[in-house]
Formats: sequence, C-alpha cells, structure tokens
Amino acid sequence: MAEPAPVVVFDFDLTLTRWDTADRFFRWMLKRDPWRCGLVVAALPAVAPLLLARRTRKWPIRFAVWVATLGRGVESLPALVEEHIQSLSPGHEPVFLPAALDQVRSHLAQGHRVVIATGSLEPLAQAFLDRAGLGDIPLVASTLRPFLGGLVRDQHCFGAGKVPMLAARGFAPPWAVVYTDHHADLPVLQLGHQCYLINPTPRCLARIKQALPLVPTVLAWR
Repeated sequence: MAEPAPVVVFDFDLTLTRWDTADRFFRWMLKRDPWRCGLVVAALPAVAPLLLARRTRKWPIRFAVWVATLGRGVESLPALVEEHIQSLSPGHEPVFLPAALDQVRSHLAQGHRVVIATGSLEPLAQAFLDRAGLGDIPLVASTLRPFLGGLVRDQHCFGAGKVPMLAARGFAPPWAVVYTDHHADLPVLQLGHQCYLINPTPRCLARIKQALPLVPTVLAWR
C-alpha cells in the first residue's frame, strides 16, 4: 500500500497574510457605525482593566466582537465579508505574502495534504483564499453563534483548540510540517515533525525554542 501523503498545517494570519484579518474586519465593522464605537468607548472604564492580564484579555475582545455584530445574524456574515473586502482600496497591498503563497503551492505540487488552521473567522478566511485561487484547500477556522442580539465565539480555532478541531476534520496529529508566526501555536508545533516560524519576535522565538525538542526553522516572509 502507498504511504499516506504528508500533512502540512499552515496558520493563516501573519503567517500567510500581511495583517490580522479578523482584527481588521471587526474594527471595520465597529467604525462603519459610530454608535458601535460609542458603545465600546462607554464601556472602557469597565473593560480596559481586563486587558492588563493575559487570562482576562479575551473578554474585552469578545465584547468588542459582540458590539460589532449587534443586530447581525450569522447568515449576514458572507455579505459583510464581501463588503469589507470590496472596501480595500485597489492600490492596497495584497493580503497574502508572495513567499507564503509560493510555499503553499510548492507543497501542493508535491502531493502533500495542506490544511489551514486559523483563529480567523471562517467566512472571512475562506473569501480571501477563494480570491487567491486557494479555495479548495481545507480550512479549519473559528465560528460565531447568536447571543443577546449579536454574535459571540462558538468554536475558536486557536492555540491548543486547533488540535481537536483539525482531528475532527480528518487531520489528526502528528503532522509532517507546521508553519506559524506565534508561540500560541506551541501545542500544534509540538505535534509536528518539522516546524517553521514566520518572522517571530525574539520573545516568541525564545519561548518556542525552550518548549520544543527540535530547533524550528525561521523564515523571513514579511
């Protein structure tokens, strides 16, 4: 029997892309309606202290996402994503890094099973991949669910949460190769035979080197 094709896992934001796509999308949603920004500003005295500790930092972010989506349903997200992408100026830098696209296409040409695992929003990441001609690559991404008139986190494809979500989609570890830019993906990196870090900060690189039995390869794509 033939050997199964190697599985290659790519992170998305700041690994394949120039910016954090979900962050920019939700900021755009907040800014397009002044009352949403006003609601976030009014809540700052209560939520800003939560940003100081890593354990509580997620709550202000989730609050901002909820405010950005108030009055919106999950079914409205594809249209909002399309409007957001259309709002990017024609002269704007492409979202994808050329070296990243070359690496993805190289793995595909070798017959490897490529999968993208990202904390970004599923319809957002999928729309960008479609426009890059990579829409057929399996995508494991975050989803939202309705809550009190807005949307909140449902499945969050981030950190250790990526491992069971990838396994549920048929990409169980160990993986042949893992690409990421951030130490939040340590649980994924620890299950890869080869690890590549994309433009890591010195702090990120130090944390990963300390935790991994192998020395990761650093790639300068940005």
